[in-house]
Amino acid sequence: LNHIDSDGKFLLHMEKRLIFAFDQYCEGKKTTKSRKRKSKVSNEVSESCEHLIQTFRLLQLLCEDHHLGFQNYLRFQLGHTSSQVNIVKTSCEFLILLCDSKESIQKFTTIEISLVSQILLFLIECIQGPCTGNQELIVKSDVVAALDSIIYSVNRNDDALSQFDPNYMDLKSLSCLLLAAALEGREDDVIHFHLDRRLEKAALHRFKAQLEFSIRDITHRTKHEGRLPTSEELSRLNTKQSALVAVTTILIDFGHDIPLSEADRLTMMMQLSSSPNTKSMKSFDGMSGGGGPSSLKQQHRRLDTSANVNTYAPLIGVVEVAWRGKVEKACFPIPFEVKYLPDETKRTFLDEVDISSSEKRMSALIKKCDYFITEMNLIYRKAESSPIFLRLHSSLPLFKIANYGLIIALNANILFSNAELVNPSHSIKQTLLGDNQLSIWELTSVIVTITFGTLVTLGYVIIMLTMSVTEVPLAIKQVDDEFHDVDKDYVWKKSFWQVWIGNIIALILSFGFIGLHFINFSAVPLLYIAILAVINVPLALQTLRTYVQFFPHYEISRNYAILYDLFVVKSFLRNHLVLCVFCLLGYFINIEFFSLELLDVVSISPIIADIIKSITSPGRALMLVFYLFCVTTFIWVSFGMNHFHEALMVPVLNEDGTTGHKECGHTIQCFYFIFHEALSDQAKMRQFLAPAHVGSEHFPMRVIFDVVYVIWVGIILLNVITGLMVDTFSRIREEKQARAVSLANDCFVCGILRQNYEDLALGHEAPSFDKHIVEEHNPWIYLHYISYLKAKDPSTDSGIESYVRQQLDEQILEWIPTRTSYFLRTHNMKEHKDKHPSTKPS
Repeated sequence: LNHIDSDGKFLLHMEKRLIFAFDQYCEGKKTTKSRKRKSKVSNEVSESCEHLIQTFRLLQLLCEDHHLGFQNYLRFQLGHTSSQVNIVKTSCEFLILLCDSKESIQKFTTIEISLVSQILLFLIECIQGPCTGNQELIVKSDVVAALDSIIYSVNRNDDALSQFDPNYMDLKSLSCLLLAAALEGREDDVIHFHLDRRLEKAALHRFKAQLEFSIRDITHRTKHEGRLPTSEELSRLNTKQSALVAVTTILIDFGHDIPLSEADRLTMMMQLSSSPNTKSMKSFDGMSGGGGPSSLKQQHRRLDTSANVNTYAPLIGVVEVAWRGKVEKACFPIPFEVKYLPDETKRTFLDEVDISSSEKRMSALIKKCDYFITEMNLIYRKAESSPIFLRLHSSLPLFKIANYGLIIALNANILFSNAELVNPSHSIKQTLLGDNQLSIWELTSVIVTITFGTLVTLGYVIIMLTMSVTEVPLAIKQVDDEFHDVDKDYVWKKSFWQVWIGNIIALILSFGFIGLHFINFSAVPLLYIAILAVINVPLALQTLRTYVQFFPHYEISRNYAILYDLFVVKSFLRNHLVLCVFCLLGYFINIEFFSLELLDVVSISPIIADIIKSITSPGRALMLVFYLFCVTTFIWVSFGMNHFHEALMVPVLNEDGTTGHKECGHTIQCFYFIFHEALSDQAKMRQFLAPAHVGSEHFPMRVIFDVVYVIWVGIILLNVITGLMVDTFSRIREEKQARAVSLANDCFVCGILRQNYEDLALGHEAPSFDKHIVEEHNPWIYLHYISYLKAKDPSTDSGIESYVRQQLDEQILEWIPTRTSYFLRTHNMKEHKDKHPSTKPS
């Protein structure tokens, strides 16, 4: 625009239009005053205000997205020699004239409130980003006094608009937004110096208390009614939260962010309610009643004693952001759903994340943000609308332990039952039909078994339903994200044969084994079915899951992937369905299936889970050792059948019922037997081998034959299996300990070490390292901030929010502080000033 409009005609026209309309407004006000028309607004005033509003709205839109060039152009036109137009200065003068006193602000009509609001919105847009020149121009003018008057004053029309329109932001809120924008991104103390001298902090504290009370009242009302906030309530909450963020930002910048005690907060609210200048504040967002101290105490007590509502829980979060060469504090409203992120999810992330560097840690956290946010929102929506779900979800770990206690009681009852009660349903049926009369103790045992079994089954169903609320949508989201991220060019590079070759080979080997077994022995259908079901079916299902992701356009591919992940990958549904099946089998088949439910302790105890992990983690190595064991046994049997056939004896049952031995009749028969005995007796096969006689011609070879197998299988291979599991368990335990030490002594966010932090000798006023990692650089607060940004309209971002959003979109971590913090930067600046004192800011 500087090149297109070299003569500055556009801004000159805008300035003339503003001045003319404002002169018309002043003339209309004089006319209205002379006619003593205090209750109505003249047409001249209304029309002039509309013209001013439209013009300021146009200028505001031209500054959107923090257009620094146009923001500066409004104040100074580089290269214009004929005339200079300063729209920012003109706007400040209008605002100062309109808000020259508290009395004039209190008398604002609706159209005048709209005009002042639009001027404030324009000024906010022309300094956000930040634009340092416009910031200084505004703060050094009398606009600060006008804003101070707005914050201290009360206008009935302004309050009425706020009550009527949930999206309306009152003059006080806009004034705080302008002050916060003036402090944004400053590299010096010029703005702070001027505002600290001229701004009344008490009014800000009172306004902050009012906003907090209003927000808590809305959240309490929805909580008490067991529902989610309506769209109107959400809009009202967003408006008040934006204002609260602005007020908190101002107070933090001036070191007034110390939280009030409960008594001080209540006293301030009572003073606010009884102040003669705040009569219209007697009710906040639906809080009816008088507004005096007694009614306010009742309202406070109503909020404070409500179930599941912490009246003094923090509403504003603060994160530290590296921006413009320094560390800034960014305030934001804490999303209501963040409190529902499960502790188990946090622990799982901290147990699995790569903690080798702060960059890798924060990169992993940001990548998982979408998953965390989805889970939080799912739980929040269900919990806020269903108190039953809230109680179940919050007490789910205790519920699992209680359910396992019923399993122990059930099996204890079975332990002392006699053999006639192996089938509870059959026993009850026979008793009812009169076929078999049970004693009172036997009948009691059966009833206890059925009762406890029913309660356990019901408990598993409740656990599944509660977890399905979040796990099922999360599984669907993961599949959709996976299908969306599939490289379309890669789909056709991996042919059908490349994907399925392993399954085809396994299927050929399985049928080959079945065919050979069928030819040489009598048919064993259960063995054949077991081979196909245990080996080929799971392998085929897993390969199909990998294969269908290359065809994301087919609905059947998506459905199969979702079902596979839910019933196979997700342990919550798979395990609990299996346990429910055990319950049913215990009812109708045999009570021995109830004992299998005791294995549920694996999902409850982290220690036992680590033990199981020590077996599954080295699974590939264990499988290879097991394969080597099978190969060794086959080689040993093959040589034995050819050279020591008479020495290989297998036990048989004689006709008279006694046990005897005979020579192996077939290699596969001998392999089965030796394989079983080698595993069960640690390769001590001597009792199943015919004695070797000293002096026989085969004695040396027989000694070698026996000793090699015992040493290789009984000593080496079996101990290798034990060693793999023991080493894995030790490694898991050491990694957990090292991870815990690292997380306690290495800041997750910035990467500064505890030793380095404490060696700085910051003094008693400095936060301890523990406070630094828990409060200043808590990684979950950064998750809350990202969740807030993702839910926010980008057009309403402040300068620092736009910067962080851009960094997130580009997957850059430059906004994360590195081995520094806000306090460290402030401390270093203070030391520098003490060593190099300078004059006060001009």
